[in-house]
Amino acid sequence: MNMIPLIKKDFRLFLKSKSAVALTYLVPMILILIFGAVFGGFGKSEGINDIKVLLVDDDKTGFSSKFHSLLDSLEEITIHTKHKVNDENILFDVQTMDEWIQAGKRKLGIYIPSGFEQKINDGEKIPLEIHYDPKFNIEYSIINGVIQKTIMENFPQIIFGGMMNKVNNFLGNEKGEHFQDDIDNVVRRYFPIPEKQEDIFAPESSNFQMMENPIELESVQLLGKEEENVMFVQYVAGMAVMFLLFSVTYGGATLLNEKHNGTINRLLIAPVKRSEILLSKMLYISILGFSQLIVLFIFGWLVFGLNIFKDVPSLLVMIIVTALACSSMGIFIASICKNQQQVGSISTLLILGMSALGGSMFPSFFMPKYIQTIGKFTLNHWAMKGITDIFWYNKHIADIFPSVLILIGITVVFSFIAIRLFNKRLME
Repeated sequence: MNMIPLIKKDFRLFLKSKSAVALTYLVPMILILIFGAVFGGFGKSEGINDIKVLLVDDDKTGFSSKFHSLLDSLEEITIHTKHKVNDENILFDVQTMDEWIQAGKRKLGIYIPSGFEQKINDGEKIPLEIHYDPKFNIEYSIINGVIQKTIMENFPQIIFGGMMNKVNNFLGNEKGEHFQDDIDNVVRRYFPIPEKQEDIFAPESSNFQMMENPIELESVQLLGKEEENVMFVQYVAGMAVMFLLFSVTYGGATLLNEKHNGTINRLLIAPVKRSEILLSKMLYISILGFSQLIVLFIFGWLVFGLNIFKDVPSLLVMIIVTALACSSMGIFIASICKNQQQVGSISTLLILGMSALGGSMFPSFFMPKYIQTIGKFTLNHWAMKGITDIFWYNKHIADIFPSVLILIGITVVFSFIAIRLFNKRLME
């Protein structure tokens, strides 16, 4: 019975701490809300995002046109065949399609070559090409499956006709007609098991060729051919930015310790301005963050073969502005908090939330459209975009300027707010 007053005492102390209550109940609920929205949206089954696919039709026949229309009618695909040049809509050609994919404007494209329908009528394999960015390998797999399914479901007579052509070529026209009248009888009569008990359905059997997939689908990888792990660029950037945010937030929280132990009061006696105290702390955290990113990228180079020397000036610029933006975020969090518990709860919420929405934890193209839009308002999104543009799309400083400018803007805004709040906190 003596334990009950002790338990009551602990609950009273717990309820007095708003940050402890928020960390226990509110922060997990908000994170569950964020992750729930990222992975499908508040209990509703919305399916995958529609995949924007470029299409070039060099066959221009009735079959290729129908195939195009069938793909475009699917909910999961949006087909684009034209682009604007001087306010004029022009059909894509293969070169332009590849340039768009290599520039990151689209993820993949479908090429229907000339002679497409003729090969079908001749009983040959149906030729198709998928040109793609292997960074989006999952979407490539989806399109591959959709193409197979569309042809199998909507053109069975063409597939069967092609197979019958092979039968006729193999057996002759007269025997081929008997085969079509009674397939079971023809198989028993004209495909007997040989003396060596050869399996007529084995891949090495010539008879097996009639049962092969009728689609000859060629995959054309346009980017990342020199990368052993095509997704590593995405993950190294995401993890580096997320853990940098945690590091700089911890560094910013040292301001609270210095305030509580009287270090800042002693500094104010010296000829040091309040803004100088905060800016020096921010500079220290920025240098710390810069060194952390450098170490992580060198680690990626040594262990995973990441080519960090592809464009050193551009990479250094991105590392500097990312470190500055993250440090300003860390100082901002410290300036709005009164103690370490508040720093813990608020930083956990902000960093994990931004990392989930901004694509640090998993590629953003998995997410619903509205989550992708929200993610563009996070620091993580622009830091990762600039870094991946350098490594994956071979872009240079001029090309990544929008990402650099936005990160500088984040630095200025959060630093300004932090200085104002910090000066106010010192008077309390």
